[in-house]
Amino acid sequence: MAILKEKSGLSNDDLRKLRSMHPGMTLDIQVKSPSATKRVRTEFVGMDGTRCIILRHPDEGRWGSMKDAIYADNQIIVRYILEDETGEVIAFKSNILLVATRPSHLLFISFPIAIQNQGLRSDKRVFTRTPVELFDVATNKTLFEGLVLDISSSGCRIGIRRDVPDGGKLAGKTLKMAIKASKEKSYEVKGQVMNQRADETYFYYGIKFEAQEALLTELLSEILIDV
Repeated sequence: MAILKEKSGLSNDDLRKLRSMHPGMTLDIQVKSPSATKRVRTEFVGMDGTRCIILRHPDEGRWGSMKDAIYADNQIIVRYILEDETGEVIAFKSNILLVATRPSHLLFISFPIAIQNQGLRSDKRVFTRTPVELFDVATNKTLFEGLVLDISSSGCRIGIRRDVPDGGKLAGKTLKMAIKASKEKSYEVKGQVMNQRADETYFYYGIKFEAQEALLTELLSEILIDV
């Protein structure tokens, strides 16, 4: 095991986390095409020791053509949720080695030399710039649009431009937030405004989430780690 650790640059715990993947497990992959970054879902198929990892090709009926992004030698980022006693997002960079079409449409990617991990149930805040739409809980009326500037499992900080009419009038309110983690999905989370400050450009609000552990775990898995 010491030789393997030296070869891969991974600790024994890192290897355990990689080997926690099981056939059929949902993975989030990110690849770049000449025109855009594409982030889609697929499945883990298996791995050949530390030589390569095998993934199912994303469903083009759902995600559209991937030919301009999924090809040999292109870089790929893989993310998945490790559901154990702590709950973590695991992420790593790899390279596409081969795109196979027979007998199944599969991707062979290189075994990673390092991983990143973020505990979903920790209070560590991670910086982001994720669009959010704010609603009044009682009336469901749209209030403002803004940006989630940092987020953790317990809360987030939101910025609203100062030129938005009444954008500085949220102190003490309970809000419903539609956080747009990706083009395909938005997450509705409730929270209470706990504090407020402002500068020349933005109003800033610190918001404490209501307990929605399963939903927050999925949301954080989408936006916490950016490698």
